[in-house]
Amino acid sequence: MKLVTLEKDPDNPWSLANMLRQAGYHCRGYPGINALVESPWVEECDLVIVDPHEMQLDKRIIGYLAQTFWSDRPMLFVGDEGHLAQTLARDEDTYLAKPVTPRTLVACVKATLGRTWDRYATLDTVQFGRYRFEPEGHGVLMDGVHVPLTHKEHLLALLLFRNLARPVSRVYIAETVWRHDERINARTMTAHVSAIRTKLELRADAGYALSPIYNYGYRLDPVRRQRALNVASTQTLHP
Repeated sequence: MKLVTLEKDPDNPWSLANMLRQAGYHCRGYPGINALVESPWVEECDLVIVDPHEMQLDKRIIGYLAQTFWSDRPMLFVGDEGHLAQTLARDEDTYLAKPVTPRTLVACVKATLGRTWDRYATLDTVQFGRYRFEPEGHGVLMDGVHVPLTHKEHLLALLLFRNLARPVSRVYIAETVWRHDERINARTMTAHVSAIRTKLELRADAGYALSPIYNYGYRLDPVRRQRALNVASTQTLHP
């Protein structure tokens, strides 16, 4: 899960980016459009947070950015209500009126990402290599064979696959899979991760490797298998 902010002073201790990092999010702040557009995060991010008035962005510029980079992802607009009313409106976008506090910012980000995830989780069948996720949490087929998963395990596995090759924080996992259920703890989450690693064979020799990130969360990576060198061919090439 990657978040980006567009703000004049992203390194300020009270910047939007720093407030989100303090809350456990993987976030980068950019001082201008050019800096963001030149970064790989412009296409990798899951949510963009911007104050259009502060950054002097009009509807035309916002519309271009949304269509070019984030047509399938939401934007979170921060600012005065009067200015926000004049901003490009899309159903998936969210608005947060100033003044912004860490509590209100995090709550708005959670709600926006939660709605996005709800759409992901109810989409049609999704395929990731040998894994086929059925909609509505109805199951996972691995090489055509049904693998029984609990509802939480299904959501967790789908979350990791949809964030393939990205670090996913425990904070985001708790928000998305457990919706901040007070009963969730590190041991419970670890048990669920261990279960899907075993059931779905998420290890290096099986195509996908699920690894813990110390003091942060987890990461699922595709693993490229090296083809065994044919001895006969080698002898032919090098007699």
